[in-house]
Amino acid sequence: MFRRTTLLSLVLCCAATTGCTSLSGVQKPTASVTAMTLGDVDAHGFTMNFGVNVANPNAMALPLAGTDYKLGIGGVGVLNGKTKGQGKIPAKGSRDVTVPVSVAFENLLSAEQAVRDSGGDVPYDLQGGLSFDTGNPLVGSLRVPLRYSGTLPLKRVLSDPEALLRSEAARKLAGEVLGRFFGK
Repeated sequence: MFRRTTLLSLVLCCAATTGCTSLSGVQKPTASVTAMTLGDVDAHGFTMNFGVNVANPNAMALPLAGTDYKLGIGGVGVLNGKTKGQGKIPAKGSRDVTVPVSVAFENLLSAEQAVRDSGGDVPYDLQGGLSFDTGNPLVGSLRVPLRYSGTLPLKRVLSDPEALLRSEAARKLAGEVLGRFFGK
């Protein structure tokens, strides 16, 4: 009886200090954002496409269940969102995935002061994570954090004539950016 209790205590202690993933043999993938490119610009807003390289150290493919993110512009949180998964990360391999973040011009109005102060190139910060379905009930899903920052070329985004003609928010933002150059 004493041996069983001691063995059970040892197993529980190991699980508490090393985590369930080591007991189940599932290792956490790694992910790093490699770049941000601008996608489509329209009357409603634009898309920031974040390229992410994901490496899977496991002997089994891991399904990417989804992505969650928070986007800050000029130090102001402008939106939170989620995307659905995009296939599987191959066993003992890596894969590039794209996390599309759709930004409405109205979202940027909350960062109006930062836009005005920036002169057209606004710093941004993306925080979030990728979630993976391990297929193991002991582990459940794994979340790998992401963080990336850079500069959004807002002046270039706001040069789209359709956006300026159809979006009051885009016109207001363009006025803030361009008005700085004309002494407004």
